[in-house]
Amino acid sequence: MGKEKIKKSLTRKYRLTIQNENKLDNTKGFNISPIGVIISLALSLLMVVGVIYLIIVFTPVGEFLPGHVNEKARERIMNEVLRVDSLRNEVDKQSKYIANIRAIMEGVEIDSILPPDTLTTKEGIPVEASELQAEFVKEFEEKEKYNLTSQAATVGALQELHLFRPTRGLIQRKFDANLRHYGVDIAENPGESVLAILDGTVIMSDYTANDGYMLVIQHKQNLTSVYRNCRTVLKRVGDRVTGGEVIASLTDETADNQEGEAESRKKPYLHFELWHRGDPLNPEIYIAF
Repeated sequence: MGKEKIKKSLTRKYRLTIQNENKLDNTKGFNISPIGVIISLALSLLMVVGVIYLIIVFTPVGEFLPGHVNEKARERIMNEVLRVDSLRNEVDKQSKYIANIRAIMEGVEIDSILPPDTLTTKEGIPVEASELQAEFVKEFEEKEKYNLTSQAATVGALQELHLFRPTRGLIQRKFDANLRHYGVDIAENPGESVLAILDGTVIMSDYTANDGYMLVIQHKQNLTSVYRNCRTVLKRVGDRVTGGEVIASLTDETADNQEGEAESRKKPYLHFELWHRGDPLNPEIYIAF
């Protein structure tokens, strides 16, 4: 009996009419039942859910919902992650490179690199190269020996380069690696400027209390030239220079020439260093001062 009552109450017909307030007559009428209302609400709810689903799947609106990432967005995210990782590696390489340059300027010894005919295991134990690898290296070296397009790979090949004098003047102190003096001190010659010895790019332009202004130029032939104790510099980091171009000065014409100042100030000189693949070279061997 209970089920019959529920069934009758759900299927019972009701009349819904719309009455004109002014004329007090019925304009429209509808027959409804509770079960019909429930079905209509369910269908409306399903339709709304379907429309929302279609909007999320086929429009960019879904990308703004938390936890929802489509294939294109996921691909873009992966590409950006790879790009950031590559940039991080490049920054690490540049940081190590700048640290080596600073170590060169400060006269700090740099850890030696293992020769190309040895390998290193994870435990740090050198392993001799195989005979096949040694034969390949020898053949490659013989082939590249007469390659005119290759950069200067040995110190002896540097003597064939035309290097400009960094400045004119007498050498006050010579190169002496045993005393950790990795360059030459050239006395100031009035009217002379500091010149770049070869084409290259300025990789450091800085000031220190001990060495004054300094410039470091990286050249294509695996050379690095260092100019210390300058009074003024004309180049900044990233500037391209050509061999023989004026890059700095040993005198400051704008300085006040008060009495006693010239006597108290040390006589200007240029400290010049020449490095090849991290090793200091005697500039007098490669440059005619």
